[in-house]
Amino acid sequence: VAVVSSTAARGMSHQHEASGSDDDMESEDRAMDALAAAISESEGAQFVEPEVTREQQVIAEVARRRDAAETKRKSDAIFDRFDADGDGYLNFDELRALGLATGGELPHPAFVAICEELGAAPHRGVTKSLLLTMYTDAGLGDAHRDYNLIFS
Repeated sequence: VAVVSSTAARGMSHQHEASGSDDDMESEDRAMDALAAAISESEGAQFVEPEVTREQQVIAEVARRRDAAETKRKSDAIFDRFDADGDGYLNFDELRALGLATGGELPHPAFVAICEELGAAPHRGVTKSLLLTMYTDAGLGDAHRDYNLIFS
C-alpha cells in the first residue's frame, strides 16, 4: 500500500514566489493536500500524517524486539530441555531427539552439514546461541512452533 504524507504532497508543488500572500499559500497547500489525497485514493494508498507514520514505526520496532526476545526465550528453553548431558552443546543424539520431538528426522550427514554451516565442530554440536541462529538467521526451524510442540 502506498503512503503519501502532506509533506511529500507539498514537495510535489512548485516553489512559491517570495511575494505570494499567506492566503495564496494556504490555498495552494489545501489544493496540494487534495491532490495528494486524490492520487493516494486512486492508487489505493492511505493518507498518513508523518507523526502517525513515526508512531507506527516505533510500535513495529517494539513488536519486533518483543518477538526477538520471545524467540530467544523459547530457543533457550528448548536447548535446556534437550541438552541431556548438560555440557552446553547439543550433540548429534540431542539435536536428533529435538528433531524427532518436533516431527522431523535428522540423519547424521545433515547434522554435520548444519554444524559446518554454523561454524560448529560436529564432534561437539551446537551451542545455545547457535540453536538460536538456526531458528532465526539460518531459517532452520521455528522456535515458536517447536516450543509449542515440546512444551504443550
